[in-house]
Amino acid sequence: MRVVWSLVAVTCWSTACASTGTTAVTDTAENLRARIGVDNRIGATGPAPAAVGVTLSDGLSRDEAVALALWNNPGFQAATQQLGFARADLVEAGLLTNPTLALLFPVGPKQLEATLRWPVEVLWERPRRVAAARIALAVVAQNLVQSGLDLALAVRIGFVDLTLVSDRLVLARESAAALGRISSLSETRLRAGDVAELDARAARVDATRSAQDADRLMQDVVVARERLRLLIGLAADDPAVSTLERTAAPSPSCGPDGTLLERGLAARPDVRAAELAIEGAAARLGWERRRILQLTAVLDANGQGTQGFESGPGVDAVLPLFNRNQGGRLRGETELLRASAAYVAVQRQVAFDVREAAAQLAQATQSNAVWARDIVAPLEANLADAEASYVAGDTSYLFVLENTRRLIDARVRAREIQADAERATARLERAVGTNCRGSVP
Repeated sequence: MRVVWSLVAVTCWSTACASTGTTAVTDTAENLRARIGVDNRIGATGPAPAAVGVTLSDGLSRDEAVALALWNNPGFQAATQQLGFARADLVEAGLLTNPTLALLFPVGPKQLEATLRWPVEVLWERPRRVAAARIALAVVAQNLVQSGLDLALAVRIGFVDLTLVSDRLVLARESAAALGRISSLSETRLRAGDVAELDARAARVDATRSAQDADRLMQDVVVARERLRLLIGLAADDPAVSTLERTAAPSPSCGPDGTLLERGLAARPDVRAAELAIEGAAARLGWERRRILQLTAVLDANGQGTQGFESGPGVDAVLPLFNRNQGGRLRGETELLRASAAYVAVQRQVAFDVREAAAQLAQATQSNAVWARDIVAPLEANLADAEASYVAGDTSYLFVLENTRRLIDARVRAREIQADAERATARLERAVGTNCRGSVP
């Protein structure tokens, strides 16, 4: 009986020491919040609270869109449930196998027999099993943080796309109005015999094309708004994305270009997840290499023996003559090789992401400066000179309209370059693994 009570005591102690991984949920939520700068729904339930800081009365800002997405996006909420599965695996890894009680009832001359069996190899396998499950939970947590960064990137790019297409619509309408006035003046001059039919026809075609471009952009605005609404996770009739708050895109301060790759490799959660995956694969391989000997503690009791009630301990041992867990060890070795290759692939992907985003941002920043200084500014001066010349009676209004059209086209391109810079900034922050305005745990 001492053996029985000893086994029961060990079982209770081991089960009580099993962790449920509740701190992983809080740590994951804080990790994602520190990287993005907004709250998220990891470990929480219900609609987005006022603490998220979303105020839609003044329009939806870029950060507010990200905050709403981290609370409402169904795909991200489904991904957060992976933490629950990993926590369940951790709990299960800490549990011990229940003992088996076999009873043979005394029927006829048969005496009462009872046998209690409990696999004792779990005592030395459990610590390694729990350690592997805890590492698996950490991998899931890091991958979930990476999913949050990916969602934030998609929302920010969707926000930029919507603001861009909205601005292009405004400029397209201005261009269509200018080309319409040019076409009307051309028709007047055609009737007066000042221009040929070829010039008037070309003006009509340009005006019609510009009007069609504006109509098409109206549909593009609807599509971009619905795409952003889908990313945020709002209902189809929710007016939250109808009014956008225009704020200047934050300039990245992730450090010198030479340190971006180092910071990305140190901060990216998918890199950390790959490192933990290697550690977990190595732990599982060590576990599989030790899963050779199987021992079962036995307590046998007889209802009546030569000296009355008899009981005694024993051991069942599976002799590893043929099956020495060769398949498990091979799977463990293969998993370690796979995790190592995946780690190299993630490192190279991070290097590509950082260099691509940095190059895009540098190109967009340079183009933005050149376009504003060497193209938009001269065209603005040309328009001012054309208007002054028209007021003085030296040129026709058609010349003013032509310069207006050129300036509008240049502003459209300048706005597109600005959007490219905003997209590159968002990609750079995701590539480095932080918003570049806060610390990363």
